[in-house]
Amino acid sequence: MRILRIHCLLFVLIGLCLSARAQTVDTSISGTVVDGAGAAIAGAIVTITNPSNGQSKTFTSGGSGEYSVTYLIPGVYNISVSAAGFTTYQTKGITLEINQQAKIDVTMRAGGANEVVEVKTTQPLLNVDNGTLGAVVGTTEAANLPLNGRKFNDLAVLTPGVTVSNPDNHSSSTAGSTVSSNGNQSTWGQVFLDGITMVNNRSPYVNAYPSVDAVQEFSVLTSNYGAQYGGGAGAIVNVQLKSGTNRFHGTVFDFIRNSAVDARDYFRPAPLSKTVLKQNQFGGVVTGPIFKDKTFFMVSYEGIRSIQQSVQVSTVFTDAELNGDFSAVSGTLRNPYTNTVYAGNQVPVNSVAQAIARTYMPRPNIPGTSNGTVNNYSGVQTGNQTNNQYLTRIDHAISDKDQFAIHYLYQGRDFPLTSYNPNFSYTGTYKIHNAGMQYVHIFSPTLINEFRGGADLEHVQQLPKGYYNSGFTAAQLGINQFTLNGAPLPPTQEGFPTISISNFVTVGSGTAASNLDDSRTYQVTDNLTLTRGKHTILVGADIRHIQDNATTNNTPFGSLSFTGSMTGNAGADYILGVPASVITPEGVPLTVAREWRYGFYVQDDWKPTPKLTLNIGLRYDLWMPPHNNLNTSRTLDFSTPTPTLVPLPNPLWKITYKDFSPRLGFAYSLPWKTVLRGAYGITFYGGKFDNINILQLNPPVDSSFSISNTTGPTAAAPTTPVPQATIQNPVPASITPASANVATLPADGRRPDLYLQTYTATLSRQFWNNVLDVSYVGVKGTHQDTSIPYFNSGPPTNGAISAQANRPYPTFGRIRYVDFHGASQYNGLQAKFQHKYSRGLTFIASYTFSHLMDNQGGDTNGSRSETQIPTSKEWANGLTDQRHYLSIGLVYETKFAMANRLMKGFANGWMLTSLYSYVTGTPLFITQSQDLEHNDNLFQRPDFTVGNNVNTLALPAGQRTLAHWFNTAAFTAANGHYGNVPRNPGTLRVPSHNPVTLGISRSFPMPYNDHHSLMIRFEAFNALNTPQFASPGSAYGSSSFGVISSTASGFSNRALQLAAKYNF
Repeated sequence: MRILRIHCLLFVLIGLCLSARAQTVDTSISGTVVDGAGAAIAGAIVTITNPSNGQSKTFTSGGSGEYSVTYLIPGVYNISVSAAGFTTYQTKGITLEINQQAKIDVTMRAGGANEVVEVKTTQPLLNVDNGTLGAVVGTTEAANLPLNGRKFNDLAVLTPGVTVSNPDNHSSSTAGSTVSSNGNQSTWGQVFLDGITMVNNRSPYVNAYPSVDAVQEFSVLTSNYGAQYGGGAGAIVNVQLKSGTNRFHGTVFDFIRNSAVDARDYFRPAPLSKTVLKQNQFGGVVTGPIFKDKTFFMVSYEGIRSIQQSVQVSTVFTDAELNGDFSAVSGTLRNPYTNTVYAGNQVPVNSVAQAIARTYMPRPNIPGTSNGTVNNYSGVQTGNQTNNQYLTRIDHAISDKDQFAIHYLYQGRDFPLTSYNPNFSYTGTYKIHNAGMQYVHIFSPTLINEFRGGADLEHVQQLPKGYYNSGFTAAQLGINQFTLNGAPLPPTQEGFPTISISNFVTVGSGTAASNLDDSRTYQVTDNLTLTRGKHTILVGADIRHIQDNATTNNTPFGSLSFTGSMTGNAGADYILGVPASVITPEGVPLTVAREWRYGFYVQDDWKPTPKLTLNIGLRYDLWMPPHNNLNTSRTLDFSTPTPTLVPLPNPLWKITYKDFSPRLGFAYSLPWKTVLRGAYGITFYGGKFDNINILQLNPPVDSSFSISNTTGPTAAAPTTPVPQATIQNPVPASITPASANVATLPADGRRPDLYLQTYTATLSRQFWNNVLDVSYVGVKGTHQDTSIPYFNSGPPTNGAISAQANRPYPTFGRIRYVDFHGASQYNGLQAKFQHKYSRGLTFIASYTFSHLMDNQGGDTNGSRSETQIPTSKEWANGLTDQRHYLSIGLVYETKFAMANRLMKGFANGWMLTSLYSYVTGTPLFITQSQDLEHNDNLFQRPDFTVGNNVNTLALPAGQRTLAHWFNTAAFTAANGHYGNVPRNPGTLRVPSHNPVTLGISRSFPMPYNDHHSLMIRFEAFNALNTPQFASPGSAYGSSSFGVISSTASGFSNRALQLAAKYNF
């Protein structure tokens, strides 16, 4: 019924209004009208006409000859200027991009108004009106550049300073792409569809991808944008949908992928089977008029049907090992109870562990290595996808002074998944609604008001099959005490515990909790623009109401980890039934969060001289602290020696009233089509909803315990207690804290909002149809998240006392402390060269040379720092630091003038396309795999061996191999003390990536209609079949340390795509 009501409301709006267009105040044409001697002409009538739909706007030039026509739609325009005593000036074919402020200066000739002089004007490619940095990906690039998955925002990398996470990955998961800029975290950005937000509230990934054939163009603003932009501190992506015109146009397409013609994954040589992908991405777009010159429509449909199967080789128990016989394993196994060796590596069998492994872990199906005990199982993960997207926009000119627009997008995706362990599978649904309207009223040519309203509604749910809501309990497996507050988990929250055995196939359904994310944003904006002489003044407000109903899913069903810390072999630990650590079930607590976000702003774009523009803006953001409508949040009160959990009143933290964001910029036109631009601005971000969800993990809603098992006596620590926890009794009273794991806010209730200070300087030069921009970009971040997940870990010990007894607050288990002392500094040299479409060629190249430093390693889900090390000593390369990033996009159409019709027909109609990127790797975060500090801190670091330091870690290229990517001999275990290896040592990097994508297509005109054509398109992703390697193992003590064993996510070996498009 809820969806029905939404559809009814939308259709009523469409029926009443027939709607309008996505226009923005900063998409405009302005300039100065002068006579032949350079004197200003006041009172000239400037008319801007869009010939595709017959609509026009007029403006009367001011006393200095200035004019400014705002709220234009990206497209092609004609300009006509008339004034008494002068001939009528006309110029045609001015292409205007989204967020472009084009400057067209007009020189009038004396004469009669009936005489028309048509002037051929150079396309306005230079930005001469502001200091904003960014780029526009136009229609040619969006529709023709090869995209694996056809996700528009993958092309954002053509903007200097921009990275896209999860690129080229139309997977069956819920995770979407994020766009970040200038070293910023991906969670700080914003994406707008025709002016309405289109991101998830808790983790701002793009939650829907409009069909690229329905996208007119999109812009990426990276630095010092106008005061009207807020809601996030990072990159702003504005997506402009296509509009209808007075002629019907359309496209029908089908893109086909089949792994049968793809290259093998580098790590799956023959005779191993290839990863399977069979995918069809099909649909169509139609645009046209409803009423000529008045009302226009665009409708789009895109569907995806895919079958995806990936093969993974891992380890499972042999028959002998299931019976306790580990004689085929190298090395000797230690008895953790006596510190003696097991004779013949024969380990006592725990019947519960044996039964679970026999029933829920697959058996060996390939020979394997190391006497058949390693990599002896090949499993297939299957993730099918059914995706349907419907998109429409209608534009309506109510009158010359009133325009109205509406868009609606619905996307539904089903993504069932069966894991590599076939005993565990999941269902998944993902539904998106995005709707928006825009109403522009022209009080006069100098006073215009724009109102927008819209909503973005996202509903995601993923459930484990077979164990959820079925009467299943962990006790049926023989695992006792896996309860929530002493009671069994509710049936709707029950699932199979995660049993993790290092380097073995995982058992359990914990990774796909019974999760729900119902994220909704309701948005209203209003902008009033006044043009007075040399000033264009914008005053506006952006108000959003955020609703987020979401479950918290970390270890909802509990987990048991077996690492080899007991016997020296993880599999033997399991068969013995002695885990290294245990987390009892958290359940699936629900958060019902509500928040208001207010933004108020004013901006004056002032042109004191024809060559100089000053941008002076101020934005004020009021991020109201969220409310938990269930009133179940708790936090720790540290006012007593033993902290206590106390109710957290609504709102959940103190209001911050200081979020004032000045935005200052300038653009100064120099001779020879050169512009010097600069800017300084502050942007705030205060919308992290994860802070709310983790508070739901506190009692009484939740009561999860973390237990670090004792490892038994050793020669170095002979008094260490014998293991207490077993698989049957994973929560022994002797080492279980009195209170559960908790998350807490700072004691004073503060929560300062993150802010960035950005300062830039740019020199731009236009020559012919090309523009070159060279920029310096600096970004200073303050109040970034420095949450510490292991705040309650004590100082390192030799293991003589338990980790629990060593905690600062021993009555509690793990404490996640949410704090905001993070800082960052980014410095970058950015360059962009762009050749606008001419003679069939469109070309864009961007290059970034940068360095990011910070003192924190993540977001709310965990800063990667040692508990006792001050953040001031953690200053290091940021985890997203990429020193070099080069991106190139090219589209070339053959358009040869030939007398011979046969040769002309053969030579023309071809299109060559290419995307290339080269990016250097991000830093490696080195840890050690076992808790050798004996304090339950999972971000421990090893020591350098004698004679080694940060300068001896990287290997020369001739010595570097996939099995030995860096100098692993430079490290040794830090046992009983903090390791001296720093955070993110700069000389250790993930491998660079340099994929080349090529495309070729041919259009065939239809003999029955010159305006109809069939395009056959062939594309090769990673055409040179260069392996794009993933990160090497970075945990010292793990068998994968320093080893690269896979290719990077989002980068395949050569993959081919065949497409057909019928255009009319």
